[in-house]
Amino acid sequence: MEKTHQVDEQVLDLLHKIGRKMEQLQHPSLDLLMARQSREYYKVARTYFPDIPSRVVKTREDTVLSSDGHDIPVRIYTPSDKEELPVLVYFHGGGWVFGDIDSADSVCRYLSSRSEVIIVSVGYRLAPEHKFPAAYNDACVSVLWARRQWPNAPIYLGGESSGGNLAAAASGYFRDNYEVSIEGQLLITPVLNYDFSTFSYQEDFRYNLTTEKMKWFFNHYLNVEEEGEKEEVSPLRLKNKRGLPETLLVTAHFDPLREEAVTYYRQLQESGVPASRLHFEDLVHSFINMAGAVERAQEALGDIAASFTTMVHQNES
Repeated sequence: MEKTHQVDEQVLDLLHKIGRKMEQLQHPSLDLLMARQSREYYKVARTYFPDIPSRVVKTREDTVLSSDGHDIPVRIYTPSDKEELPVLVYFHGGGWVFGDIDSADSVCRYLSSRSEVIIVSVGYRLAPEHKFPAAYNDACVSVLWARRQWPNAPIYLGGESSGGNLAAAASGYFRDNYEVSIEGQLLITPVLNYDFSTFSYQEDFRYNLTTEKMKWFFNHYLNVEEEGEKEEVSPLRLKNKRGLPETLLVTAHFDPLREEAVTYYRQLQESGVPASRLHFEDLVHSFINMAGAVERAQEALGDIAASFTTMVHQNES
């Protein structure tokens, strides 16, 4: 008998509440929605996501000066006074169009405290005001900055959704660039390929992220459709994955991006890259942001933190 999957009831309830609020605000259809409007609606939706319980970590604000002179805001999370903690450079989600270091704050506090890592959360430039390769360039520059700040610490890259895309793309860049050695990557429901023909896209899920929304995001991020073929946009298309860092990949069943992540995971294994995958059959795209309101999402985030802790601290004496 074929196994059936069901979305967690608390997730459904939360999405229905947000959906009703968007109807009240007369959220326009995607063909009419402007990027500036989307950010305002996103801020309203974020009010339905309470902070995730975690112990206190120290934070400070800083800026990274890019090669072309603009400042990239970063927020640094330090869980303890221990010396030589691993450093995770983290990129928020939001389809390259919305989101910022504030929207990732709760997740970063949680991961920093649970996994005992310093986190550098990066406020990369957003599209469509800054199209590809702006966010990608900001990601790579921020990694170089982190290496200069912590010259002896192991460096990890991570992110969720479009942030996972930037982490994977930057890992590909530094695989062939010896300025920074990347120890590992944490990719949470990442965008890995410009291709809407996969089975999970064809399943036409209507939970949180849809095929139409991903097309809208890509349309804002890319200058021309052909850029989707570049490995800096579609890390899955990196022909040779040998030498990529150890990877922890997180997928959800009810996510249009599921199958490209599964393919990426298999290719890593076939290339001899140490890789592990956490899959959640009852959750949706971007579930980590629901962890303050949904018990199942908080449980899953705990599993992610535990697995990431094992990755970064496994070689400590």
